[in-house]
Amino acid sequence: MAKQQNYTDPNIVIADPAKDFFVSKLIKDITLRDAIGDLVDNAVDAIKARAKVSSDLAGYEIEIKLGKTYFSILDNGFGMEAKVARMTAFNFGKAASHKLIDKSIGQFGIGMKRAFFKLGNNIHIKSVAETSQFELTIDVAKWLKKPKWEFEFDTGTLNENIQNNPNKTGLEIHISNLSDDSKTSFGDKTFIDTLEKDISLDHMLNINKGLIIKINGHILKSDQITLVNDDYIKPTFFEKASEEKSVKILAGISAKEADDGGWYIFCNDRLIVAKNQYKETGWGDGLPKYHAQFHRFRGYVFFEAKDSSNLPWNTTKTGMDMDSAYFKEVRSQMIIMTRQVMDLLDKLKDEKTLDNPDENLTLNKAVEKSLKAAVPVTEVLKQANVLTNKFHYPVALFNPPTKSNVVKIAYQVSHDRFEAVKQQMGESNAKEIGLKTFNYYYDNEI
Repeated sequence: MAKQQNYTDPNIVIADPAKDFFVSKLIKDITLRDAIGDLVDNAVDAIKARAKVSSDLAGYEIEIKLGKTYFSILDNGFGMEAKVARMTAFNFGKAASHKLIDKSIGQFGIGMKRAFFKLGNNIHIKSVAETSQFELTIDVAKWLKKPKWEFEFDTGTLNENIQNNPNKTGLEIHISNLSDDSKTSFGDKTFIDTLEKDISLDHMLNINKGLIIKINGHILKSDQITLVNDDYIKPTFFEKASEEKSVKILAGISAKEADDGGWYIFCNDRLIVAKNQYKETGWGDGLPKYHAQFHRFRGYVFFEAKDSSNLPWNTTKTGMDMDSAYFKEVRSQMIIMTRQVMDLLDKLKDEKTLDNPDENLTLNKAVEKSLKAAVPVTEVLKQANVLTNKFHYPVALFNPPTKSNVVKIAYQVSHDRFEAVKQQMGESNAKEIGLKTFNYYYDNEI
């Protein structure tokens, strides 16, 4: 435990924090996966600050290694300037005067230090920035015993007021003397597989923009998020912006994959809510409960803010702040847009009822054709200026069955005769066999 300061004024009441207590509470409720995620978020911020165009991250990399005795993360972002390290980056909490990187993911100023303490007890940081470079080593056990809350640059490594090659900047963090949790988890294939899946999901938009993230040499892949946007079907679009923040919303349809349907919410390009089919995004609370009929639905929300404290997410970046007036306003708009798309999905279901003949499923056929040509959402956003707040689809093709032109036929045959016809036709569905036998008679006898 750190020694208390020696106060001589009898009027002073000592209220210094105890380092070991502070550190233990700091990491108590954070998972190892979230700790690594915080370091990845910081690396993405540094890369996007260096990138000339935020929509193109080709050429930028984050390399993570999880060894038996160490953890490391290396990026080729803009690095950390020595003055930033000296004055703000290693503070426990963000000072009011500290200016964040524009449109960053970091917000509270504790993620990096919390991750360090969660992962291990010996931390080495090496930074090359545009005008400075340094190395810094933290021996946690020794630091806890010191009274002052400060770190020191490694002797002979600090170099300021220089001009480094902008193509050689970056930050490397190496952590050894791992925590027990790290030692156990880094040897667990299930943990590593889950980590890869989570990070590829968190940064799916950045990966789609060309960012490479590697874990133990494996390049993470992320599925494209897509929407149908052609001459027949166009998503509904909403946008609202102020000087401090903005939001863009897209809603429409995409391939019918049960696991991928729902709402996706991004904050400064970081995925916060994925495939949401619950009350958080209106399903079952303002909308019907989500079910199989809506599997084609896709909704995407993109919050952006220069200062990340203006984003309506929760403190752990695992969901939205449901008490935020800003999010409540956006959620109401999401519900309106969802209802527009539901109108099409309801009609697709209605058109298939009452054994409506296949040739009458004109709207379903048109939609299926369009679904084969779904395009990346990033491409849709580039054309957002031609979209409106109305969801467009070929409603004139809707051809529901009516009692006047549809007759339901039901009959029974022996099992042996059914099996014989089934084998001959190569068809296993009784409904299809009945329809084909009727059509055969109609085509040949009438």
